[in-house]
Amino acid sequence: MQDEKNFFAGLFDFSFNSLLTRRIVKLLYIISILGGGIAVVACVVLGMQHSPAEGLINLVVGIVALFVGVLVVRVLSELALVILKIGKESIALRTLETNDQTT
Repeated sequence: MQDEKNFFAGLFDFSFNSLLTRRIVKLLYIISILGGGIAVVACVVLGMQHSPAEGLINLVVGIVALFVGVLVVRVLSELALVILKIGKESIALRTLETNDQTT
């Protein structure tokens, strides 16, 4: 319940002090897998309506495209998380350097 409040409070944080990317990456990844799967099934069904050969071709191409698409989404999600972690660590390093200079 507390996470839900933080999530919705973060949506309306106009100063961007809290980052929502870490919280929504899992949800976006699941949505991309489900969306890709639904698209493959739809293409196969539509291909089967034209001819069985087209349906099988759509199945093979769809599975390969789904795999590549999920891989790309995963890499981009991890890249976004790494960039956020680099930003967080650089802020911590700058704070540490500032504290060292004042003492």
